[in-house]
Formats: sequence, structure tokens, C-alpha cells
Amino acid sequence: MLSPEARAKVIRLVCTDVDGVLTEGRLDYGHTPGHTKAFHVRDGAAIKWLQAEGIPVAFISGLESPATRHRAADLGLEDCFAGHLDKAPILEILCRKYGIGPDQVAHLGDDLHDLPLLTRVGLACCPADAVPEVKAACHLVLTRPGGQGVLRELAEQILKARGRWDPLVSRYKDAT
Repeated sequence: MLSPEARAKVIRLVCTDVDGVLTEGRLDYGHTPGHTKAFHVRDGAAIKWLQAEGIPVAFISGLESPATRHRAADLGLEDCFAGHLDKAPILEILCRKYGIGPDQVAHLGDDLHDLPLLTRVGLACCPADAVPEVKAACHLVLTRPGGQGVLRELAEQILKARGRWDPLVSRYKDAT
């Protein structure tokens, strides 16, 4: 069986759920229709680092949400699938688009609706506060809970496995 590090070396696409992963999973409702979400800024930085390394990131969320679409647009994501509870067909679409196999995909999810992807991808990951069934299906259970920079932690793991973390850190150190 491959280690999480060995799996991370071959990743060419990162997919992530949104609610409970990039957010704490809370939806705040006010007097007007719709809801707000809080995204962690470190996850946004991590997405930009992955993109710079040629690793696209895709949002695959069961909940249709203008906030999710807005965040994806702010980060320059080409692939934002919001309102898709059946996530398996999205994986097939993305693999065809990027000419890769599921073994080259990492998925970050936290709840039962993520299991169909987590059982198909090369690197199945979840936040520390994922449900037990998801934790059991994952190659890598991260230390951070959802909404607290968990994608940042995953990106670091992938970039380290590919030998790209130290050059990234050096770029910031050399800028001082």
C-alpha cells in the first residue's frame, strides 16, 4: 500500500468540498435571502501556490451558493461545481478535462456525500473533524478542522512530496 507521501507526489488535481472543509460548515442567515460563509485566508494562499505549480483546484460542493461561486472567482478557479450532491460524475468530467486518472487526484471532504470521491481518488483526505466514516476511508486525516486552513495543510503536504515546498519558502525568505 502506498504512503500518503507517495500518493501526494503524483497529484495533478486537487478537488475539495466547501462546507465543513473550506468553511466551518456554518451557514449564517439574515433578513435577506441567502447566507454568508467565512473562508480561511490561508486556504486561498495555498490554492494560489498549487496553481503556480500547475496543479488546478476544483470546488465540488453539494450546496448551491453564490458565496462559493464568488470565492472561486476571486481565486481564479476554472472549476466550481456548486449544487452537486452526486459528486462522482464531476470527478469523471475533471479527469477527462485534464487528461488524468483518478489516481492523480486528491479530494478533501468531510461528510458522507464525499465518500464516492474519496473511495476513487489517489489521495483521499479529510479535516480532523470529519465524520468517522470519512476518516476511515481516507489516506490522510489532516490535523486542522474544517474552516481552519485545512487545504493549506494539504497543499503543504503535496508540495513537500513533490520537492516544491522549500523553494516556495525560500522565495518568501529571499524577499526580505
